[in-house]
Amino acid sequence: MGFNADILTAGRNVVIALSGDLDATAAPGFYEILQRAAKDRPRTLALTMHELNYISSAGLRGLVFARQNMGDGVEIVVEGANETVTETIRMTGLDHAVVLRPVT
Repeated sequence: MGFNADILTAGRNVVIALSGDLDATAAPGFYEILQRAAKDRPRTLALTMHELNYISSAGLRGLVFARQNMGDGVEIVVEGANETVTETIRMTGLDHAVVLRPVT
């Protein structure tokens, strides 16, 4: 399955909806979208992952990249990630750098 990321900016809040598989092939496009989002100087970056099936180490590096480029004052929220993606984020310790909100 491919990867898609749609970005929506509302004031100082940025939402990026991710779907498909965020693997090494898709990671450069993800980084590009994160760079675009950082230019808006958001207060909150929400990554909605309801439709994301898989995240590789390259995708996880994107989360690290976001944390570093957004700065400490920006809340990064991962919303709706499936159990596998959530566990991958937790195993790497990135759950300390982002807020995990479960599927509702």
